[in-house]
Amino acid sequence: MAASTLKWCAALLAAGLLGCAPPDERTAQRAPAAPHPLAALAMPADEPMLALPDLMALVIDPAAGVLGPAFQRDPQRQPRTAEAWQAVADAAAELDRAASVLEQPGWSLGRAEWLRAVAELRDGTRAGAEAARLRDGSGLASAAQRLQVACDGCHAHYAPALR
Repeated sequence: MAASTLKWCAALLAAGLLGCAPPDERTAQRAPAAPHPLAALAMPADEPMLALPDLMALVIDPAAGVLGPAFQRDPQRQPRTAEAWQAVADAAAELDRAASVLEQPGWSLGRAEWLRAVAELRDGTRAGAEAARLRDGSGLASAAQRLQVACDGCHAHYAPALR
């Protein structure tokens, strides 16, 4: 590259970096960043950032849908490839994170039945993660069945219209 081209590139890079520099803190007005669906982990005790239907639709339902085929104990629908088992492990990790959100005081304060349901969700989730780690189809079916019981119990108590 010619020296003049390098100078122009350096000047453009410097100008671009100057445009990225943070403004003076005294005059800066920053737009709030959009929260991640699990940003509720740091929520105040009395104000959840996500409504429960949003958490269900964005996190819990999709993750449970990955584990769902094992509910039917259908050998044809069990994971066979490394990628499929990884998807199960990832879904279990999402459900475990969701359980952590649901245990926060903004969701659970004074609700012993709620905490019991979340514990059942976590137990089934962790059993599913272990089955994925071992690539154990029958263990996955058992874990999925435990998740189904946890979901049905929670819905029976908190969302009977969804049963």
